[in-house]
Amino acid sequence: SAAPYTTVWSNMASGNYAVTARARDNRGLTATSSPVTVKISKALKSVRNNRGNTSQLTSQLTSSGSITANSTGSQTTSALDSFVTDLEQTYNDFTAERNMFTSAPQIDRYLFSALFLARSSDALAKQASPTTGVTDRLNKIDAYLSFCEDLMVSNALSQSSVSKANQVNARVDLVINQTSAQQGWGFILSPNETARVTTTSASPFSTQSGSASIDAAQYELANVTMTVNGRAVVLTKVTPTQINFFVPSGLPGGLSEIIVTSREGYVTHGTAAIAGLNPTILGRVADSTGQGSIVDAIGFQSGVVPVDRSSWFLPDSRTRVTILASGISTGVTNTDFSNDVVGIGRTFENLAESVAVEARRSDGSVFMLPVEFAGAQGTLVGLDQVTVVLVPELRGAGSIQVTIIVNGARSNTMRLTVQ
Repeated sequence: SAAPYTTVWSNMASGNYAVTARARDNRGLTATSSPVTVKISKALKSVRNNRGNTSQLTSQLTSSGSITANSTGSQTTSALDSFVTDLEQTYNDFTAERNMFTSAPQIDRYLFSALFLARSSDALAKQASPTTGVTDRLNKIDAYLSFCEDLMVSNALSQSSVSKANQVNARVDLVINQTSAQQGWGFILSPNETARVTTTSASPFSTQSGSASIDAAQYELANVTMTVNGRAVVLTKVTPTQINFFVPSGLPGGLSEIIVTSREGYVTHGTAAIAGLNPTILGRVADSTGQGSIVDAIGFQSGVVPVDRSSWFLPDSRTRVTILASGISTGVTNTDFSNDVVGIGRTFENLAESVAVEARRSDGSVFMLPVEFAGAQGTLVGLDQVTVVLVPELRGAGSIQVTIIVNGARSNTMRLTVQ
């Protein structure tokens, strides 16, 4: 009844809203204001929260020189581990809301960079190395989260954010470069051996070069840090276009993430294929329902898949689905050459003789799916595909659990919806 007038607006879903006010006088006459756009964003809240987390971690490092551990039940994780998890959730929140933001491509790039830098700093903090490298990455994370906040709120970078970014070598014109690891002449890496990653002079790892001394393991060399599957690796040589490193022991077989960061502000992301058997069904990006990366083998469409359909291409109407996986071709030897697939100028090893796929209905009944192909997907070393036939017993089952079994080793279990 008195200015400033207020109202409680609770439990609103994320989105853009046009808000108007209507006034009515004691004669019943009304007038409506012009609409004001209000943006409700969980991603923006996450960005702001993580800027606060970044400041706390930086302050703790500066004052004590170390990151203290937090205890959660019987499991102890570092504060940086939790920070990485929070940033991953921030990216998932943004993915769900990206249509709200005009500057979504730039926000995406800066958020990815913040996440890669967080994983790099987390891995570096676990090694016996100076904490200045961790602090450097945290300062860059704060700069990129500031960029994200500016773009989410006003669709433009503020001069204040740009000035602070320049002070810590966080790049406004950031480009996340791509790389892959190689060992000798092959692309499957063996633990405890040397390997290398390369790039071009147009997108360098660093402008500096350096060689490690033989008396100490160096996890940061020429201001460059590299992680494989979340572990900082020992660097032996760094040039602007090549990094030589030791492959850590104990890495799981299959695809591993590579992250290279530099105090100069360069960020490079890629993959490595690690030798070893570790069957893993890949999940969908930003999906928390347990749905696997399982697609129709003909149309490569995801979602609900019919158990059978008419087809012009196959002699029967049964549906084939392709499961995207990892850790199979890196750890299995081809023992049956008769089922290999001959393509244009290349033969694809079919490891189906070593692979089984189990499908479990919600009532607990289990069916083995015929495996027609299992092996390298072909475009990315370490990425595998398993093509199976859906059996009639799954018709109308709805959500089913799928597990890959390779020479007795069971994969994680992911979901597929069938009708």
